[in-house]
Amino acid sequence: MRIVRSPPSSRALARAWFDIGTQSVGGGTSTLFMIRRIVVERMGWITLREFTEAWALSQLSPGIHLVALAGLLGRQMAGLRGVIVSVGAMMVPAAVITAVATALLGEIAQHPLTIAALAGIGPVAGGMTIGLALTMAQPVLQRGRYAVLDVAVIAAAFGILLGGLAQTIAVIFAAGAFGAVFLRRERPTSSNAPMS
Repeated sequence: MRIVRSPPSSRALARAWFDIGTQSVGGGTSTLFMIRRIVVERMGWITLREFTEAWALSQLSPGIHLVALAGLLGRQMAGLRGVIVSVGAMMVPAAVITAVATALLGEIAQHPLTIAALAGIGPVAGGMTIGLALTMAQPVLQRGRYAVLDVAVIAAAFGILLGGLAQTIAVIFAAGAFGAVFLRRERPTSSNAPMS
């Protein structure tokens, strides 16, 4: 049974996406984590399953996947208005901050403090990536007998991508085909169930 939620106001939507775009320093992992934290956990505008499905679909889009994710989630939350507000509020302030930071970094790039700060970003980004992977893996690991199959598919896909044996899009489509063939008899879940 689907829960009907009233769409958030444009102001609330803009504020949430402005926060995501301006505070998610470090790239895709931190942005994805903030989107989940704000849109799913704090505001409750979409379910974890809806978030994960939108994230998976956004991986199929060309270009910047997080922009596609913002658009998909905006559409789910508030239709066309949600797409425009979500993408605009996330991208415009972030683009201005990036342009200013790039100009300033050019001036101080060789300063020892700048070099030290940039050296510290790598481990933090790695830790955030591992943390996000563990957070998103929790629903998968709760699927009983299917968890073993899920972990095997994840490991195989990771190995193929790490070894450079196939393009990302080919691995995504192969995993989708595998799921369609071998998991088609799985009992459907509600939109509120964790996405696996």
